[in-house]
Amino acid sequence: MKVNFLGTGAGLPSKYRNTQSIVFNFMQELKECWMFDCGEATQHQIMSTTIRPSKINKIFISHFHGDHILGLIGFLSSRSFLLNKDEEPITIYGPVGIKEFVDFNIRATYSTLNYKINFVEFDSSNKILENEDVVVESVELDHTVKCYGFKISFKNKKGTLNVEKLQQLGIKPGPFYRTIKEQDVFEYNGVNYNSSDFLSKEKKGKVITIIPDTIFFDDIIKIIRNSDILITECTYLKEDELQLAKNHKHMNIVDIRKIQKSCDINKIFLTHISSRYDKNTIKEIQEQLEENLIVVKDLDEFNL
Repeated sequence: MKVNFLGTGAGLPSKYRNTQSIVFNFMQELKECWMFDCGEATQHQIMSTTIRPSKINKIFISHFHGDHILGLIGFLSSRSFLLNKDEEPITIYGPVGIKEFVDFNIRATYSTLNYKINFVEFDSSNKILENEDVVVESVELDHTVKCYGFKISFKNKKGTLNVEKLQQLGIKPGPFYRTIKEQDVFEYNGVNYNSSDFLSKEKKGKVITIIPDTIFFDDIIKIIRNSDILITECTYLKEDELQLAKNHKHMNIVDIRKIQKSCDINKIFLTHISSRYDKNTIKEIQEQLEENLIVVKDLDEFNL
């Protein structure tokens, strides 16, 4: 799985940062790509990547501030020109009102889509998606408007088959191996066996948490805990700007330190960066941070 940061700025586009949008490439795991937020000019940013808009079939919107949503209608419209007739519809997950927002703007701009949009609206912390591979939860945050984060939990996968052990029983490779892996108990030559005795240890699924705009609050630790990967806003990167962050209901590097102290996280990606910092300042700040704490920039791509 990979993550592409299409836009990493806060509030408005700047010379080096577009507004918020993140795309996960889950093609290997789910044969899908997912987008989280769609700020202005996201459709332009995506042209500088290898991501195919036609493969994005789920979009998650955190809140209605313009830097997180103003690119959505343009992206949806452009997507129509890039689809084959047999492409699947798209599902948009967002706070109550997202359907009204999209429907109105599609009508107002006389846009015509050649695919169906399904909507999943929510107004609190909820499980909003679950299938055999993954669970996605919306998590309510604390911002100047209703805003939600998202927790993506991939389900544990069964271990690999011990082929040598099966062959000792006389079971040769073939379609029966799949049956053994899928069932708890299998029968061979009139004897029942526990499939778990022929499997390696279960593979733990990754947990990815995305925290858009919010002030630090006590329950955010509960939300983030047990995450392997954290993508979080950190609008203000200097410790002496903590009060400024609080005034605007955003997070500061001091808040990130609290999260680091309370949660054992493999990688923390900092986004939604204020335009007040130039490239040299960002470089200086990054040099002072631990290896697992990364201030991302537009078009960064990471393997997760």
